[in-house]
Amino acid sequence: MKYIAILFLLTVSVHPLSYAKYNWGKKNKLAAVGSILLAIAAVIFPSVLLLLR
Repeated sequence: MKYIAILFLLTVSVHPLSYAKYNWGKKNKLAAVGSILLAIAAVIFPSVLLLLR
């Protein structure tokens, strides 16, 4: 069940990553990097908490 939740987190992170790609294309690199960092944090932190619990 934990792995299904992690898979769900990965699929949900597609939206912020596509927004990062959009910002990178519009030459707004700071927003793109910020969006990537938020997407990574939104996947890593809950995944670690699920696996270590």
